[in-house]
Amino acid sequence: MTTRTDTPAADAVAHLRDLREHARGLGGPERVARQHARGLLTARERIDLLLDPGSELPLGSFLTSGVPGEEARTLGNGLLTGFGEIDGRPVGYYASDATVKGGSLGGGNMLKKTRVHRICEQAGLPLFALIQGGGGRITDVLSSRFAGVPGGELGERLAFPNRWNHFAAVMGNYYAPWDAADADFCIMTQNSNLSIASPPVVQEASGEFVSPFDIGGAEIQGRVTGQIDAVVPDDAAAIALLRRTFSYVPGNAWEPPPVVRCGDPVDRREPALREIIPDRLNRAYDVRKVIRHVVDRDSFMEWTPDYASNLVAGIARLDGHAVAIIANQPARKAGSLDVPAVTKIDRMLRACDAFRLPLLSFVDVPGVIPNVEQEHHRLLTVIYDMAIRRIRVPVPKIAISLRKGYGYAYPGMSASDYEWHTIAWPSSQIMFMGPEPGVRVAFRREMEAAPDPQAYLEERAETFRERGEPWIGARLGYLDDVIDPADTRPMLARILEICRRRMRPYR
Repeated sequence: MTTRTDTPAADAVAHLRDLREHARGLGGPERVARQHARGLLTARERIDLLLDPGSELPLGSFLTSGVPGEEARTLGNGLLTGFGEIDGRPVGYYASDATVKGGSLGGGNMLKKTRVHRICEQAGLPLFALIQGGGGRITDVLSSRFAGVPGGELGERLAFPNRWNHFAAVMGNYYAPWDAADADFCIMTQNSNLSIASPPVVQEASGEFVSPFDIGGAEIQGRVTGQIDAVVPDDAAAIALLRRTFSYVPGNAWEPPPVVRCGDPVDRREPALREIIPDRLNRAYDVRKVIRHVVDRDSFMEWTPDYASNLVAGIARLDGHAVAIIANQPARKAGSLDVPAVTKIDRMLRACDAFRLPLLSFVDVPGVIPNVEQEHHRLLTVIYDMAIRRIRVPVPKIAISLRKGYGYAYPGMSASDYEWHTIAWPSSQIMFMGPEPGVRVAFRREMEAAPDPQAYLEERAETFRERGEPWIGARLGYLDDVIDPADTRPMLARILEICRRRMRPYR
């Protein structure tokens, strides 16, 4: 029998070629067809869409299951890993291969995953996770071998959270989704689901029968929990969105975000901004119109649009430079803050920290929603935790007061301290409460004793309304400037140019 060492070089190369071709076939034609029948791309097809053509450098292609007899049909062991380029920028990746062991994770491929994590950390490469699968491989971890399941990449991310950025796309069923929770930007397709436990595990633990979409379908994660940043129609759209988002942000803590100018003049004035804010304080409008008039044309990418819709959040470019945005949405709950909205702000602050993006805050907030449900959902702690993160995130923060800035919701969206540059439109009103509620609370007895309580209310409220105009705050130095709304874009561009020069270095 000829040993491998006795095989001529040509035969060895042919054997290598056969192995690589076999590996590209994943789990075989039948399982590939099954994946396609579900409307899903294979791991191989997803990688080819993600990376620039010809740039891939695979890692661990020949890893197989450790179970005797399974070697030939488990090449890659359910997880493809490697490196490549996106628009000429180097990246790392791992992609679940659902055609091999359902894309589940066992000891072997977990080590491969940890290795690509570690190389990305050491090289400062962004990491892209294209994920689908059944969580842990039960046959591998149903013993005390589970004690050896590596968690090193999580510890490294916590110790050095900005050394590399992590992007994730969930396509299909995915359980034990720590990659998604860890990601700086995470999306999922419409026909996918994301949950810690699969329906059989839920049924075993509780006797409750549920579908995967009831637990964590795209509708749940995109609208109810807000645990993902976008829902897209299919795999191809998911990959396209990952690539587009990456074009806005750096790969690690030391790179500046890419600058992509589109020909939109930085000194463009927008007189239309003077007409967007209604004359009546309680009249709604769509704050997205303000955002789109200010940022570079067609550059605004909204995150989690269906979750906490009383707050708009996303990223955009201004004079070619990427910025993060939060904005109260008066068209939903009057733009008030509640637990989901504050959670959404916190999410954007984490994105600012990860991607080194300045934060623009468009403020029109009538207050925090004060009801029993919100209090029972830890409103106080959620706001406090967000405020602490806001202070600690070392990026420029700029607040533009559009109209209302009432109560403790105002410092939730802005802050009058050295960390913030605060400007206001003439239409802004900043005070502890809205004028009418303030009069009802502070002058209740006088109002009840007045011959015409409504006239008393209106007269008193008008006095306080005048005091809430931005001129007092500007005279006292709490507002840096009051500007013509038409000048918002050029003003913000100049402020950002100054702020970029004093960005704090990361640890």
